[in-house]
Amino acid sequence: MSFLKHHWFGTVVSLFVLFFVTVFLLVLFSPRQDLQKRGFIPCTENMVSEMLSCRENKAFCMLGSVIKNSWCDSKVVLNGLGAWVKGQQSTPWENYLFEPELKETEQDEGLQEFYDENPDVSASMEELRRQNIELEKQISETEELKEEENGTEEGK
Repeated sequence: MSFLKHHWFGTVVSLFVLFFVTVFLLVLFSPRQDLQKRGFIPCTENMVSEMLSCRENKAFCMLGSVIKNSWCDSKVVLNGLGAWVKGQQSTPWENYLFEPELKETEQDEGLQEFYDENPDVSASMEELRRQNIELEKQISETEELKEEENGTEEGK
């Protein structure tokens, strides 16, 4: 108890910082795209729109939108914790760490045909790079030989 009496301010500040670092890491590793716009996605979209609408005092305006975004992200985390305590979800992080739903992208038939014909594109690129280096060496050797021949002809 004497520890808390002497270090209460540092403990409170440390817990506050630990909470926001944890929220930062959760936001960092959460999905960024989802069709249902779950988790931290609405907070981020609001922050972007606020930042784009900043006209005067841009630095303070942007700082304000970042702070609002941090509070919004914190609310998402606390709402998840509350929903877990109430039994509405199975884990506290279910509302922000999830498998995102993404829209189906149409496959380009020509591109798919190319990949079917050339399954190992990286090996092909590496072979082309190797051939390019060999060709450059041959060209530089030929140019050196021509320069030597021109130098010996001028000496005659």
